Amino acid sequence: MHGHEDARSTGPSPVRRPVREAEPQRLRSLQSTAGNAAVVQMMLRRAESPRSGAGRAAQSGQAPGQVVQRAPADELVDDPQAFLSRSALALDFTLGIKSRMPELPLDQAQFVHRMSTAGWDRHWFVLVPDSRRSREGMPAYLLTPAVEKYVAAYGHDDPLLAPLVGHAALLPVLPDQQYLASSYIPYLTGITSNPDTSVGHARVPRDAGNQGPGSEFVFTATMNGCAFAVTGVNEDHFTAWHYQSPSAASNSGPAREFRQDRSPTDWFGTEEYESAHQSGLFETTNMLWNSPAGWQVLSQETHVNAFDMGDAKIAGVRSRELHLDPGQGPAYTARIYGGLARDQFKRLTRLLQQARKAAGAKAHLDALEKSVFKPLEIAMASEPLELDGVDSFDRLARVASALKQRRADILDDVRLWGERNLGSRAMTHSGVFNSRLDEEKLLVRQEGIDRLLTEFSGFSWLNGLLDEAVSRSVSSASEQQQPAAQSPA
Repeated sequence: MHGHEDARSTGPSPVRRPVREAEPQRLRSLQSTAGNAAVVQMMLRRAESPRSGAGRAAQSGQAPGQVVQRAPADELVDDPQAFLSRSALALDFTLGIKSRMPELPLDQAQFVHRMSTAGWDRHWFVLVPDSRRSREGMPAYLLTPAVEKYVAAYGHDDPLLAPLVGHAALLPVLPDQQYLASSYIPYLTGITSNPDTSVGHARVPRDAGNQGPGSEFVFTATMNGCAFAVTGVNEDHFTAWHYQSPSAASNSGPAREFRQDRSPTDWFGTEEYESAHQSGLFETTNMLWNSPAGWQVLSQETHVNAFDMGDAKIAGVRSRELHLDPGQGPAYTARIYGGLARDQFKRLTRLLQQARKAAGAKAHLDALEKSVFKPLEIAMASEPLELDGVDSFDRLARVASALKQRRADILDDVRLWGERNLGSRAMTHSGVFNSRLDEEKLLVRQEGIDRLLTEFSGFSWLNGLLDEAVSRSVSSASEQQQPAAQSPA
């Protein structure tokens, strides 16, 4: 849906077309490198823009402050997977608050920030119609903090909420059954080197669901590069984390240390909830649910037009068991690094397309395919497959070591072949590459090959996998060798 112009717009001028075509890729890059912080700022700006659709409610005849009472919430509580399959659920809290109480003198962004930093230990949500995205056949809602409940609970002591006590624009407190009394995992930003203070987390009762309607859910902010993690599991509680942008350069090392030090029982990241291909932006609504069959992770992936935040479609709904028992470490570690391997292969694929276009005559392309392009492509394409199904850290370490050695061997072979066939001296002798090419074309071809080799020699994820697998293998062996505690006589 995102590969063409928005049918509702008049279309860009010809001069602006290259900018519009490049913007989705730039914004997706922003998502993966800067994480949710950048995306939140983007969405705030889009919410203020007339094109965002935030003001369409009044035009459609639906009051901006109209709250969906129990019908959609009942659907969510009764069968969340079915609800997510047919209803788009966005987690833009600021837009939800603004739509629900447009006259309330509240800094919505500051309120959302305080949800993560003020130490509020109870949370309440409602579903507000999302007039940007609702259309025939697909209702849409904004999961929205119920500000009036926070004012009632914390307003007398909180400087942000105190001025709202008794305010005419504040909606009255509804009966408890009108709210989703769900747990909330804060979302924080920045470097994650001290997770206890820099990564959002919350203690969740294992029997969640007994505290009122919706208490079986655990909500958090939109994920588009972040991960759920679970640690500290005991008979009564577990700790759920919203680990921000673990693959970003500033966070990849701390994320690896977090997993090594805390041995999460589960990790749910982009490698599981993001589709391989999307032409626009992606928003993912992830939540935890204490279902009748036990804890699950639920995920709704929505693809959004990069030029109109109201143009969105549900791209997929996923669910799986949330693992609270140990033993899943090797499996999710393999998934994490398999995802990084696929990301690198995507980059290599783009570079291969450019290099093939610059290869020259068919004979040149055939020779380069055989000795340069295919060896790199086949090796990198197979790496994620070789991680699938690995069930021990020892085995992961051996696979990582073997993949590193194979890459080094292929690099040596390709570079030696290049020296013999593409070097200035080789070009003057007989052979397939001795035909004359314009100097500029030769330079473009060589630069393309150099970029390929630079990408292929990027071992960062392999080094990370090897380090993590060795460290966690040693930790596991040490734990197994610990003598069992003796019972008192």
